[in-house]
Amino acid sequence: MSDVRPAFSETQGPLTVTVMIVLYRMEPAQSPAFQSVMAARAMLDADLGHLNLLLWDNSPNSSAAYDLPEGAHYFPDNNNSGLATAYNRAIEWASQIGSEWLLTLDQDTAVPDDFFVKMAAAARASTRYAGIGAIVPQIAAGGRQLSPNYFQFGAIPRWYRAGYVGVPKESVFAFNSGAMLKVAALKQVGGYDPRFWLDDSDAMIFSKLHEHGKRVYVSGDIQVEHEFSMKDMQNRMSPERYRNSLFAETAFWDLRMTRAAGWERTLRLALRLAKQWLRKDSAELRRITWQALMRRLFTSRRRRVKDWMEATADRVSDLRAARQVAAEPKISACMAAYNGGAFVEAQLHSILSQLRAEDEVVIVDDGSTDDTLQRILEIGDGRVRLLKHESNKGVVATFEDALRSATGSILFLCDDDDLWAPTKTRRFQDVFESRPDVGVVLSRVRLIDESDLTIPDSRVNRHGRFLPGFWRNLFVNHYQGSAMAIRASLLGRVLPFPLRKSFLHDAWIGTRNDLLGGRVAYLDEDLLFYRRHGNNASRTKSLMGQIHTRVELLLAHILYAFRSLTQPPESLLSRQPER
Repeated sequence: MSDVRPAFSETQGPLTVTVMIVLYRMEPAQSPAFQSVMAARAMLDADLGHLNLLLWDNSPNSSAAYDLPEGAHYFPDNNNSGLATAYNRAIEWASQIGSEWLLTLDQDTAVPDDFFVKMAAAARASTRYAGIGAIVPQIAAGGRQLSPNYFQFGAIPRWYRAGYVGVPKESVFAFNSGAMLKVAALKQVGGYDPRFWLDDSDAMIFSKLHEHGKRVYVSGDIQVEHEFSMKDMQNRMSPERYRNSLFAETAFWDLRMTRAAGWERTLRLALRLAKQWLRKDSAELRRITWQALMRRLFTSRRRRVKDWMEATADRVSDLRAARQVAAEPKISACMAAYNGGAFVEAQLHSILSQLRAEDEVVIVDDGSTDDTLQRILEIGDGRVRLLKHESNKGVVATFEDALRSATGSILFLCDDDDLWAPTKTRRFQDVFESRPDVGVVLSRVRLIDESDLTIPDSRVNRHGRFLPGFWRNLFVNHYQGSAMAIRASLLGRVLPFPLRKSFLHDAWIGTRNDLLGGRVAYLDEDLLFYRRHGNNASRTKSLMGQIHTRVELLLAHILYAFRSLTQPPESLLSRQPER
Protein backbone atom coordinates (compact mmCIF):
# COMPACT_ATOMS: atom_id res chain seq x y z
CA MET A 1 0.00 0.00 0.00
CA SER A 2 1.34 3.44 -0.95
CA ASP A 3 -0.04 6.97 -0.96
CA VAL A 4 -0.53 9.55 -3.67
CA ARG A 5 1.35 12.78 -2.99
CA PRO A 6 -0.60 16.05 -3.07
CA ALA A 7 -0.16 18.12 -6.22
CA PHE A 8 -2.14 21.33 -5.65
CA SER A 9 -2.44 24.00 -2.99
CA GLU A 10 -5.43 23.53 -0.69
CA THR A 11 -8.42 25.64 -1.67
CA GLN A 12 -10.94 26.97 0.79
CA GLY A 13 -14.70 26.80 0.35
CA PRO A 14 -17.82 25.67 2.20
CA LEU A 15 -19.03 22.09 2.00
CA THR A 16 -22.20 21.82 -0.10
CA VAL A 17 -23.68 18.34 0.27
CA THR A 18 -26.95 16.51 -0.31
CA VAL A 19 -27.49 13.74 2.24
CA MET A 20 -29.57 10.77 1.09
CA ILE A 21 -31.09 8.37 3.64
CA VAL A 22 -33.07 5.45 2.23
CA LEU A 23 -35.79 4.23 4.60
CA TYR A 24 -37.52 0.86 4.63
CA ARG A 25 -40.27 0.07 7.13
CA MET A 26 -38.90 2.73 9.45
CA GLU A 27 -40.17 6.23 10.20
CA PRO A 28 -37.66 9.12 10.19
CA ALA A 29 -37.94 9.59 13.94
CA GLN A 30 -36.92 5.96 14.45
CA SER A 31 -33.90 6.17 12.12
CA PRO A 32 -30.51 6.51 13.83
CA ALA A 33 -29.18 8.01 10.61
CA PHE A 34 -31.79 10.78 10.53
CA GLN A 35 -31.43 11.63 14.20
CA SER A 36 -27.62 11.68 14.10
CA VAL A 37 -27.54 13.74 10.88
CA MET A 38 -29.74 16.38 12.49
CA ALA A 39 -27.41 16.53 15.50
CA ALA A 40 -24.29 16.66 13.32
CA ARG A 41 -25.82 19.36 11.11
CA ALA A 42 -26.31 21.56 14.15
CA MET A 43 -22.54 21.41 14.78
CA LEU A 44 -21.70 22.66 11.27
CA ASP A 45 -21.22 26.43 11.10
CA ALA A 46 -22.65 28.15 8.04
CA ASP A 47 -19.19 29.27 6.87
CA LEU A 48 -18.01 25.63 6.88
CA GLY A 49 -20.83 24.17 4.86
CA HIS A 50 -24.48 23.66 4.03
CA LEU A 51 -26.43 20.46 3.61
CA ASN A 52 -29.81 19.38 2.30
CA LEU A 53 -31.40 16.14 3.44
CA LEU A 54 -33.34 13.74 1.26
CA LEU A 55 -35.40 10.94 2.83
CA TRP A 56 -36.33 8.29 0.27
CA ASP A 57 -38.88 5.81 1.61
CA ASN A 58 -39.04 2.38 -0.06
CA SER A 59 -41.65 1.11 2.40
CA PRO A 60 -44.96 -0.33 1.16
CA ASN A 61 -47.72 2.30 1.24
CA SER A 62 -45.20 5.01 2.11
CA SER A 63 -47.21 8.19 1.82
CA ALA A 64 -47.35 9.63 5.32
CA ALA A 65 -46.68 13.33 5.80
CA TYR A 66 -43.97 13.90 8.40
CA ASP A 67 -43.14 17.08 10.25
CA LEU A 68 -39.55 17.50 9.07
CA PRO A 69 -37.04 20.24 9.92
CA GLU A 70 -36.03 22.89 7.38
CA GLY A 71 -33.85 21.52 4.61
CA ALA A 72 -35.24 17.97 4.91
CA HIS A 73 -37.39 16.51 2.13
CA TYR A 74 -39.39 13.29 2.00
CA PHE A 75 -40.04 11.18 -1.13
CA PRO A 76 -42.20 8.03 -0.97
CA ASP A 77 -41.49 5.16 -3.40
CA ASN A 78 -44.19 2.53 -3.05
CA ASN A 79 -42.56 0.42 -5.78
CA ASN A 80 -39.48 -0.26 -3.63
CA SER A 81 -37.23 0.55 -6.59
CA GLY A 82 -34.10 -0.02 -4.54
CA LEU A 83 -30.96 1.94 -3.76
CA ALA A 84 -29.78 2.52 -7.32
CA THR A 85 -32.94 4.35 -8.35
CA ALA A 86 -32.97 6.39 -5.15
CA TYR A 87 -29.32 7.38 -5.53
CA ASN A 88 -29.71 8.29 -9.21
CA ARG A 89 -32.63 10.55 -8.38
CA ALA A 90 -30.53 12.09 -5.60
CA ILE A 91 -27.77 12.83 -8.14
CA GLU A 92 -30.27 14.71 -10.30
CA TRP A 93 -31.63 16.63 -7.32
CA ALA A 94 -28.17 17.46 -5.95
CA SER A 95 -27.09 18.71 -9.38
CA GLN A 96 -30.16 20.93 -9.69
CA ILE A 97 -29.66 22.62 -6.32
CA GLY A 98 -25.89 23.02 -6.78
CA SER A 99 -24.57 20.48 -4.27
CA GLU A 100 -20.97 19.47 -4.96
CA TRP A 101 -21.23 16.24 -2.96
CA LEU A 102 -23.74 13.44 -2.38
CA LEU A 103 -23.54 11.58 0.93
CA THR A 104 -25.42 8.28 1.29
CA LEU A 105 -26.45 6.68 4.57
CA ASP A 106 -28.25 3.50 5.60
CA GLN A 107 -31.20 4.18 7.87
CA ASP A 108 -29.51 2.47 10.84
CA THR A 109 -26.07 4.11 10.57
CA ALA A 110 -25.45 6.72 13.27
CA VAL A 111 -22.78 9.33 12.51
CA PRO A 112 -20.82 11.14 15.25
CA ASP A 113 -21.72 14.73 16.18
CA ASP A 114 -18.58 16.14 14.51
CA PHE A 115 -19.14 14.13 11.32
CA PHE A 116 -19.87 17.04 8.97
CA VAL A 117 -17.23 19.28 10.56
CA LYS A 118 -14.61 16.62 9.82
CA MET A 119 -16.07 15.86 6.39
CA ALA A 120 -15.77 19.57 5.52
CA ALA A 121 -12.11 19.49 6.57
CA ALA A 122 -11.56 16.34 4.50
CA ALA A 123 -13.19 18.00 1.48
CA ARG A 124 -10.79 20.95 1.76
CA ALA A 125 -7.79 18.64 2.14
CA SER A 126 -8.91 16.57 -0.86
CA THR A 127 -8.57 19.60 -3.16
CA ARG A 128 -4.80 19.09 -3.03
CA TYR A 129 -5.17 15.87 -5.04
CA ALA A 130 -6.15 15.38 -8.66
CA GLY A 131 -9.29 13.43 -9.43
CA ILE A 132 -10.84 12.82 -6.02
CA GLY A 133 -14.20 11.16 -6.67
CA ALA A 134 -15.14 10.18 -3.12
CA ILE A 135 -14.31 10.79 0.53
CA VAL A 136 -15.00 7.86 2.85
CA PRO A 137 -14.82 7.45 6.63
CA GLN A 138 -13.71 4.25 8.26
CA ILE A 139 -16.58 1.99 9.26
CA ALA A 140 -16.21 -0.66 11.94
CA ALA A 141 -18.31 -3.14 13.88
CA GLY A 142 -17.20 -4.34 17.27
CA GLY A 143 -13.73 -2.91 16.76
CA ARG A 144 -13.22 -4.67 13.40
CA GLN A 145 -12.65 -2.55 10.31
CA LEU A 146 -15.24 -3.22 7.59
CA SER A 147 -14.76 -0.35 5.15
CA PRO A 148 -12.91 0.86 3.13
CA ASN A 149 -10.74 -1.89 1.67
CA TYR A 150 -8.53 -2.68 -1.30
CA PHE A 151 -7.58 -5.94 -3.00
CA GLN A 152 -4.00 -7.12 -2.69
CA PHE A 153 -2.82 -8.62 -6.00
CA GLY A 154 -6.29 -7.71 -7.25
CA ALA A 155 -7.84 -10.61 -5.32
CA ILE A 156 -7.29 -10.64 -1.56
CA PRO A 157 -9.27 -8.05 0.46
CA ARG A 158 -7.22 -5.93 2.83
CA TRP A 159 -8.36 -3.15 5.17
CA TYR A 160 -6.62 0.08 6.13
CA ARG A 161 -5.37 0.51 9.66
CA ALA A 162 -7.68 2.42 11.98
CA GLY A 163 -7.04 6.16 11.73
CA TYR A 164 -5.45 6.06 8.28
CA VAL A 165 -5.82 9.36 6.39
CA GLY A 166 -4.67 9.75 2.81
CA VAL A 167 -5.18 8.92 -0.86
CA PRO A 168 -4.04 5.38 -1.66
CA LYS A 169 -2.63 4.54 -5.07
CA GLU A 170 -4.59 1.30 -5.26
CA SER A 171 -8.28 1.05 -6.11
CA VAL A 172 -10.36 1.64 -2.97
CA PHE A 173 -13.80 0.13 -2.30
CA ALA A 174 -16.16 1.31 0.43
CA PHE A 175 -19.68 0.88 1.77
CA ASN A 176 -22.45 3.12 0.50
CA SER A 177 -23.24 4.17 4.04
CA GLY A 178 -21.11 7.13 5.08
CA ALA A 179 -19.52 7.63 1.64
CA MET A 180 -19.48 11.18 0.25
CA LEU A 181 -19.15 11.21 -3.54
CA LYS A 182 -18.63 14.09 -5.95
CA VAL A 183 -21.77 14.75 -7.95
CA ALA A 184 -19.74 15.60 -11.07
CA ALA A 185 -17.88 12.30 -10.85
CA LEU A 186 -21.13 10.37 -10.41
CA LYS A 187 -22.54 12.03 -13.51
CA GLN A 188 -19.35 11.29 -15.42
CA VAL A 189 -19.58 7.54 -14.75
CA GLY A 190 -23.30 7.44 -15.60
CA GLY A 191 -24.68 7.10 -12.07
CA TYR A 192 -25.55 3.90 -10.23
CA ASP A 193 -26.18 0.71 -12.18
CA PRO A 194 -29.89 -0.21 -11.85
CA ARG A 195 -29.01 -3.89 -12.33
CA PHE A 196 -27.28 -3.71 -8.96
CA TRP A 197 -30.38 -2.21 -7.46
CA LEU A 198 -29.61 -3.19 -3.85
CA ASP A 199 -26.63 -5.40 -3.08
CA ASP A 200 -23.16 -4.52 -4.37
CA SER A 201 -24.33 -1.16 -5.66
CA ASP A 202 -21.46 0.32 -3.66
CA ALA A 203 -18.87 -2.04 -5.13
CA MET A 204 -20.10 -1.24 -8.63
CA ILE A 205 -20.02 2.56 -8.22
CA PHE A 206 -16.49 2.52 -6.79
CA SER A 207 -15.37 0.21 -9.59
CA LYS A 208 -16.78 2.68 -12.12
CA LEU A 209 -15.04 5.60 -10.41
CA HIS A 210 -11.70 3.84 -10.69
CA GLU A 211 -12.48 2.91 -14.30
CA HIS A 212 -12.70 6.66 -14.97
CA GLY A 213 -9.42 7.48 -13.22
CA LYS A 214 -10.93 8.78 -9.99
CA ARG A 215 -9.27 8.45 -6.59
CA VAL A 216 -10.67 8.00 -3.08
CA TYR A 217 -9.71 10.07 -0.05
CA VAL A 218 -9.79 7.91 3.08
CA SER A 219 -10.63 9.97 6.16
CA GLY A 220 -9.76 7.56 8.95
CA ASP A 221 -10.04 10.33 11.54
CA ILE A 222 -13.80 9.79 11.14
CA GLN A 223 -14.87 6.49 12.71
CA VAL A 224 -18.43 5.24 12.21
CA GLU A 225 -19.98 2.19 13.88
CA HIS A 226 -22.20 0.11 11.63
CA GLU A 227 -24.20 -3.09 12.05
CA PHE A 228 -23.38 -5.33 9.08
CA SER A 229 -26.19 -7.76 8.34
CA MET A 230 -23.86 -10.31 6.71
CA LYS A 231 -22.18 -10.78 10.09
CA ASP A 232 -25.47 -11.96 11.61
CA MET A 233 -27.34 -13.56 8.72
CA GLN A 234 -29.29 -15.94 10.96
CA ASN A 235 -31.13 -13.09 12.70
CA ARG A 236 -30.89 -10.11 10.33
CA MET A 237 -31.25 -11.49 6.82
CA SER A 238 -34.12 -13.36 5.23
CA PRO A 239 -33.35 -16.33 2.96
CA GLU A 240 -34.62 -14.43 -0.08
CA ARG A 241 -32.43 -11.42 0.71
CA TYR A 242 -29.42 -13.70 1.25
CA ARG A 243 -30.04 -15.43 -2.10
CA ASN A 244 -30.23 -12.08 -3.90
CA SER A 245 -27.09 -10.88 -2.12
CA LEU A 246 -25.07 -13.90 -3.30
CA PHE A 247 -26.45 -13.56 -6.82
CA ALA A 248 -25.39 -9.89 -7.02
CA GLU A 249 -22.02 -10.61 -5.43
CA THR A 250 -21.26 -13.34 -7.98
CA ALA A 251 -22.31 -11.04 -10.83
CA PHE A 252 -20.08 -8.22 -9.64
CA TRP A 253 -17.08 -10.50 -9.24
CA ASP A 254 -17.68 -12.01 -12.67
CA LEU A 255 -18.10 -8.65 -14.39
CA ARG A 256 -15.55 -6.41 -12.66
CA MET A 257 -12.95 -8.53 -10.85
CA THR A 258 -10.13 -10.84 -11.93
CA ARG A 259 -10.25 -14.60 -12.14
CA ALA A 260 -7.93 -14.76 -9.14
CA ALA A 261 -10.45 -12.68 -7.19
CA GLY A 262 -13.17 -15.09 -8.30
CA TRP A 263 -11.19 -18.03 -6.93
CA GLU A 264 -10.71 -16.18 -3.64
CA ARG A 265 -14.45 -15.56 -3.49
CA THR A 266 -15.19 -19.24 -4.17
CA LEU A 267 -12.86 -20.28 -1.34
CA ARG A 268 -14.48 -17.72 0.96
CA LEU A 269 -17.91 -19.14 0.09
CA ALA A 270 -16.74 -22.66 0.94
CA LEU A 271 -15.39 -21.46 4.30
CA ARG A 272 -18.69 -19.70 5.01
CA LEU A 273 -20.57 -22.91 4.35
CA ALA A 274 -18.32 -24.75 6.81
CA LYS A 275 -18.94 -22.07 9.46
CA GLN A 276 -22.68 -22.28 8.89
CA TRP A 277 -22.58 -26.03 9.53
CA LEU A 278 -20.51 -25.57 12.69
CA ARG A 279 -22.84 -22.84 13.98
CA LYS A 280 -25.87 -24.95 13.06
CA ASP A 281 -27.38 -22.12 11.02
CA SER A 282 -30.75 -22.74 9.43
CA ALA A 283 -30.94 -25.43 6.76
CA GLU A 284 -32.32 -22.85 4.30
CA LEU A 285 -29.27 -20.57 4.63
CA ARG A 286 -26.91 -23.54 4.26
CA ARG A 287 -28.80 -24.70 1.18
CA ILE A 288 -28.52 -21.26 -0.44
CA THR A 289 -24.77 -21.13 0.26
CA TRP A 290 -24.31 -24.65 -1.12
CA GLN A 291 -26.20 -23.78 -4.33
CA ALA A 292 -24.13 -20.62 -4.82
CA LEU A 293 -20.91 -22.58 -4.28
CA MET A 294 -21.91 -25.26 -6.80
CA ARG A 295 -22.82 -22.56 -9.28
CA ARG A 296 -19.39 -20.97 -8.93
CA LEU A 297 -17.66 -24.31 -9.33
CA PHE A 298 -19.62 -25.88 -12.16
CA THR A 299 -21.16 -23.02 -14.19
CA SER A 300 -18.97 -21.04 -16.59
CA ARG A 301 -18.32 -17.39 -15.94
CA ARG A 302 -19.98 -16.30 -19.16
CA ARG A 303 -23.04 -18.38 -18.40
CA ARG A 304 -23.34 -16.81 -14.96
CA VAL A 305 -23.10 -13.33 -16.52
CA LYS A 306 -25.79 -14.23 -19.06
CA ASP A 307 -28.07 -15.51 -16.29
CA TRP A 308 -27.55 -12.26 -14.36
CA MET A 309 -28.38 -10.10 -17.37
CA GLU A 310 -31.56 -12.05 -18.04
CA ALA A 311 -32.63 -12.07 -14.38
CA THR A 312 -32.18 -8.30 -14.03
CA ALA A 313 -33.76 -7.41 -17.39
CA ASP A 314 -36.81 -6.00 -15.61
CA ARG A 315 -34.51 -3.45 -13.96
CA VAL A 316 -33.34 -2.12 -17.31
CA SER A 317 -36.36 0.16 -17.47
CA ASP A 318 -34.79 2.03 -14.57
CA LEU A 319 -31.90 2.91 -16.87
CA ARG A 320 -33.92 5.98 -17.78
CA ALA A 321 -32.82 7.51 -14.49
CA ALA A 322 -29.19 6.74 -15.24
CA ARG A 323 -29.53 8.17 -18.73
CA GLN A 324 -30.95 11.36 -17.28
CA VAL A 325 -27.90 11.52 -15.03
CA ALA A 326 -25.49 11.00 -17.90
CA ALA A 327 -27.40 13.15 -20.44
CA GLU A 328 -25.45 13.92 -23.62
CA PRO A 329 -21.71 13.21 -23.63
CA LYS A 330 -19.89 16.02 -21.89
CA ILE A 331 -16.62 17.27 -23.36
CA SER A 332 -13.57 18.04 -21.26
CA ALA A 333 -10.61 19.71 -22.98
CA CYS A 334 -7.61 18.81 -20.80
CA MET A 335 -4.70 21.23 -21.08
CA ALA A 336 -1.20 21.10 -19.63
CA ALA A 337 0.05 24.68 -19.41
CA TYR A 338 3.59 25.90 -18.85
CA ASN A 339 4.91 29.29 -19.93
CA GLY A 340 2.46 29.46 -22.80
CA GLY A 341 1.44 33.07 -22.30
CA ALA A 342 2.23 34.04 -25.88
CA PHE A 343 -0.31 31.62 -27.38
CA VAL A 344 -2.70 30.38 -24.68
CA GLU A 345 -5.40 33.02 -25.27
CA ALA A 346 -5.72 32.17 -28.96
CA GLN A 347 -5.82 28.46 -28.15
CA LEU A 348 -8.54 28.92 -25.54
CA HIS A 349 -10.67 30.99 -27.88
CA SER A 350 -10.38 28.30 -30.57
CA ILE A 351 -11.57 25.69 -28.03
CA LEU A 352 -14.28 27.61 -26.17
CA SER A 353 -16.00 28.70 -29.36
CA GLN A 354 -16.85 25.01 -29.99
CA LEU A 355 -17.99 24.01 -26.49
CA ARG A 356 -21.48 24.00 -25.01
CA ALA A 357 -22.37 25.59 -21.68
CA GLU A 358 -22.07 22.25 -19.86
CA ASP A 359 -18.62 21.42 -21.30
CA GLU A 360 -15.35 22.42 -19.68
CA VAL A 361 -11.67 23.20 -20.17
CA VAL A 362 -9.51 21.75 -17.39
CA ILE A 363 -6.15 23.51 -17.22
CA VAL A 364 -3.33 22.40 -14.95
CA ASP A 365 -0.55 24.97 -14.80
CA ASP A 366 2.83 23.40 -14.10
CA GLY A 367 4.44 26.35 -12.35
CA SER A 368 4.55 28.91 -15.15
CA THR A 369 6.90 31.84 -14.61
CA ASP A 370 5.49 34.06 -17.37
CA ASP A 371 2.02 35.60 -17.68
CA THR A 372 0.21 32.34 -18.55
CA LEU A 373 -1.98 32.37 -15.42
CA GLN A 374 -2.93 36.02 -15.86
CA ARG A 375 -3.93 35.49 -19.49
CA ILE A 376 -6.06 32.47 -18.60
CA LEU A 377 -7.84 34.35 -15.84
CA GLU A 378 -8.49 37.30 -18.14
CA ILE A 379 -10.54 35.02 -20.41
CA GLY A 380 -13.23 35.15 -17.70
CA ASP A 381 -15.13 32.09 -18.91
CA GLY A 382 -16.88 29.94 -16.28
CA ARG A 383 -16.22 26.80 -18.32
CA VAL A 384 -12.48 27.12 -17.59
CA ARG A 385 -11.27 25.30 -14.47
CA LEU A 386 -7.74 26.33 -13.51
CA LEU A 387 -5.62 24.16 -11.20
CA LYS A 388 -2.07 25.02 -10.19
CA HIS A 389 0.79 22.70 -9.29
CA GLU A 390 2.73 23.63 -6.19
CA SER A 391 5.94 22.93 -8.11
CA ASN A 392 6.97 21.95 -11.63
CA LYS A 393 6.21 18.26 -12.18
CA GLY A 394 6.70 17.87 -15.92
CA VAL A 395 4.35 17.56 -18.87
CA VAL A 396 3.40 13.89 -18.33
CA ALA A 397 2.37 14.33 -14.68
CA THR A 398 0.55 17.54 -15.60
CA PHE A 399 -1.53 15.82 -18.27
CA GLU A 400 -2.34 12.97 -15.87
CA ASP A 401 -3.65 15.43 -13.29
CA ALA A 402 -5.71 17.24 -15.93
CA LEU A 403 -7.26 13.98 -17.19
CA ARG A 404 -8.06 12.77 -13.67
CA SER A 405 -9.64 16.12 -12.78
CA ALA A 406 -11.91 16.16 -15.84
CA THR A 407 -15.59 15.36 -15.45
CA GLY A 408 -16.56 14.75 -19.09
CA SER A 409 -17.12 11.45 -20.83
CA ILE A 410 -15.02 12.51 -23.86
CA LEU A 411 -11.58 13.90 -23.03
CA PHE A 412 -9.57 15.95 -25.51
CA LEU A 413 -5.85 16.42 -24.88
CA CYS A 414 -4.57 19.87 -25.78
CA ASP A 415 -1.41 21.93 -25.50
CA ASP A 416 -1.35 25.59 -24.57
CA ASP A 417 0.14 26.80 -27.83
CA ASP A 418 -1.84 25.13 -30.67
CA LEU A 419 -5.10 26.00 -32.42
CA TRP A 420 -8.18 23.83 -32.98
CA ALA A 421 -9.89 23.74 -36.36
CA PRO A 422 -13.45 25.14 -36.09
CA THR A 423 -15.10 21.73 -36.65
CA LYS A 424 -12.84 19.64 -34.43
CA THR A 425 -15.19 18.81 -31.56
CA ARG A 426 -18.16 18.07 -33.83
CA ARG A 427 -16.15 15.73 -36.06
CA PHE A 428 -14.70 13.84 -33.07
CA GLN A 429 -18.10 13.60 -31.39
CA ASP A 430 -19.64 12.17 -34.54
CA VAL A 431 -17.14 9.32 -34.44
CA PHE A 432 -17.60 8.59 -30.73
CA GLU A 433 -21.39 8.59 -31.09
CA SER A 434 -21.48 6.40 -34.20
CA ARG A 435 -18.70 4.04 -33.06
CA PRO A 436 -19.33 2.96 -29.43
CA ASP A 437 -16.51 0.40 -29.79
CA VAL A 438 -13.90 3.14 -30.36
CA GLY A 439 -11.90 4.34 -27.35
CA VAL A 440 -9.41 6.66 -29.10
CA VAL A 441 -9.98 9.12 -31.95
CA LEU A 442 -7.26 11.18 -33.58
CA SER A 443 -6.91 13.41 -36.59
CA ARG A 444 -4.35 14.59 -39.08
CA VAL A 445 -2.14 17.51 -38.03
CA ARG A 446 -1.12 20.66 -39.89
CA LEU A 447 2.00 22.40 -38.65
CA ILE A 448 2.00 26.18 -38.22
CA ASP A 449 4.65 28.64 -37.10
CA GLU A 450 4.53 31.41 -34.51
CA SER A 451 2.62 33.61 -36.96
CA ASP A 452 -0.06 30.96 -37.69
CA LEU A 453 1.44 30.27 -41.14
CA THR A 454 1.49 26.69 -42.46
CA ILE A 455 4.87 24.96 -42.42
CA PRO A 456 5.08 22.92 -45.67
CA ASP A 457 6.35 19.33 -45.95
CA SER A 458 6.75 18.84 -42.20
CA ARG A 459 7.95 15.61 -40.56
CA VAL A 460 4.62 15.13 -38.74
CA ASN A 461 2.65 15.37 -41.98
CA ARG A 462 4.93 12.90 -43.75
CA HIS A 463 3.64 10.08 -41.52
CA GLY A 464 0.76 9.91 -43.96
CA ARG A 465 -2.30 7.88 -43.06
CA PHE A 466 -2.50 6.59 -39.48
CA LEU A 467 -1.53 2.94 -39.00
CA PRO A 468 -3.05 1.17 -35.96
CA GLY A 469 -1.34 -1.63 -34.10
CA PHE A 470 0.94 -1.93 -31.09
CA TRP A 471 4.15 -2.95 -32.86
CA ARG A 472 3.80 -0.36 -35.63
CA ASN A 473 3.38 2.44 -33.13
CA LEU A 474 6.01 1.08 -30.79
CA PHE A 475 8.66 1.71 -33.43
CA VAL A 476 7.11 4.69 -35.24
CA ASN A 477 4.67 6.56 -33.01
CA HIS A 478 1.66 7.91 -34.90
CA TYR A 479 -0.10 9.14 -31.76
CA GLN A 480 0.02 12.93 -31.47
CA GLY A 481 -1.41 13.81 -28.07
CA SER A 482 -2.88 17.19 -28.95
CA ALA A 483 -4.65 15.56 -31.92
CA MET A 484 -6.25 12.87 -29.74
CA ALA A 485 -9.43 12.41 -27.74
CA ILE A 486 -10.31 9.42 -25.58
CA ARG A 487 -13.26 8.05 -23.66
CA ALA A 488 -12.98 8.76 -19.95
CA SER A 489 -13.70 5.09 -19.26
CA LEU A 490 -10.27 4.27 -20.73
CA LEU A 491 -8.43 6.14 -17.97
CA GLY A 492 -8.48 3.26 -15.49
CA ARG A 493 -6.48 1.18 -17.98
CA VAL A 494 -3.84 3.74 -18.94
CA LEU A 495 -3.26 5.53 -15.62
CA PRO A 496 -1.02 6.15 -13.86
CA PHE A 497 1.37 7.25 -16.60
CA PRO A 498 4.94 5.97 -16.21
CA LEU A 499 6.96 8.95 -14.96
CA ARG A 500 10.53 10.02 -15.59
CA LYS A 501 10.66 8.20 -18.93
CA SER A 502 11.85 9.43 -22.32
CA PHE A 503 8.47 8.75 -23.96
CA LEU A 504 5.43 10.97 -23.48
CA HIS A 505 1.85 10.33 -22.44
CA ASP A 506 0.48 10.18 -25.99
CA ALA A 507 2.67 7.24 -27.04
CA TRP A 508 1.72 5.48 -23.82
CA ILE A 509 -2.06 6.00 -24.22
CA GLY A 510 -2.01 4.91 -27.85
CA THR A 511 0.14 1.82 -27.52
CA ARG A 512 -1.53 0.79 -24.27
CA ASN A 513 -4.91 0.95 -25.98
CA ASP A 514 -3.48 -1.03 -28.92
CA LEU A 515 -2.07 -3.66 -26.58
CA LEU A 516 -5.44 -4.07 -24.84
CA GLY A 517 -7.19 -4.58 -28.15
CA GLY A 518 -8.92 -1.20 -28.08
CA ARG A 519 -10.33 0.32 -31.25
CA VAL A 520 -8.92 3.51 -32.80
CA ALA A 521 -10.57 5.82 -35.36
CA TYR A 522 -8.56 8.17 -37.56
CA LEU A 523 -9.95 11.33 -39.18
CA ASP A 524 -7.99 12.05 -42.33
CA GLU A 525 -8.37 15.81 -42.13
CA ASP A 526 -6.47 18.67 -40.52
CA LEU A 527 -8.33 19.31 -37.27
CA LEU A 528 -5.33 20.48 -35.25
CA PHE A 529 -2.93 23.26 -36.10
CA TYR A 530 0.21 22.23 -34.25
CA ARG A 531 2.49 25.15 -33.54
CA ARG A 532 6.27 24.88 -33.90
CA HIS A 533 8.33 27.38 -31.94
CA GLY A 534 11.46 27.57 -29.85
CA ASN A 535 9.84 26.47 -26.59
CA ASN A 536 8.05 23.25 -27.67
CA ALA A 537 8.07 20.52 -25.01
CA SER A 538 8.70 17.79 -27.60
CA ARG A 539 11.97 17.69 -29.53
CA THR A 540 13.41 15.65 -32.41
CA LYS A 541 15.66 12.89 -31.00
CA SER A 542 18.81 11.32 -32.32
CA LEU A 543 18.71 7.73 -33.59
CA MET A 544 20.14 6.42 -30.31
CA GLY A 545 17.64 8.55 -28.41
CA GLN A 546 14.78 7.07 -30.40
CA ILE A 547 16.02 3.52 -29.78
CA HIS A 548 16.33 4.25 -26.05
CA THR A 549 12.77 5.62 -25.99
CA ARG A 550 11.32 2.55 -27.73
CA VAL A 551 13.13 0.17 -25.38
CA GLU A 552 11.85 2.13 -22.37
CA LEU A 553 8.32 2.06 -23.76
CA LEU A 554 8.45 -1.71 -24.34
CA LEU A 555 9.82 -2.36 -20.83
CA ALA A 556 7.10 -0.16 -19.32
CA HIS A 557 4.44 -2.24 -21.08
CA ILE A 558 6.02 -5.45 -19.79
CA LEU A 559 5.90 -4.11 -16.23
CA TYR A 560 2.29 -3.05 -16.70
CA ALA A 561 1.45 -6.54 -17.97
CA PHE A 562 1.83 -7.75 -14.38
CA ARG A 563 -0.46 -4.95 -13.22
CA SER A 564 -3.03 -5.97 -15.80
CA LEU A 565 -3.34 -9.34 -14.06
CA THR A 566 -5.22 -7.46 -11.34
CA GLN A 567 -7.78 -6.09 -13.81
CA PRO A 568 -10.92 -7.82 -15.13
CA PRO A 569 -11.05 -9.02 -18.75
CA GLU A 570 -11.99 -6.30 -21.24
CA SER A 571 -14.50 -8.63 -22.83
CA LEU A 572 -16.52 -8.77 -19.63
CA LEU A 573 -16.30 -5.04 -18.94
CA SER A 574 -17.80 -4.42 -22.34
CA ARG A 575 -20.90 -6.31 -21.25
CA GLN A 576 -21.97 -3.46 -18.97
CA PRO A 577 -25.26 -1.88 -20.09
CA GLU A 578 -24.87 1.27 -22.13
CA ARG A 579 -25.93 4.59 -20.60
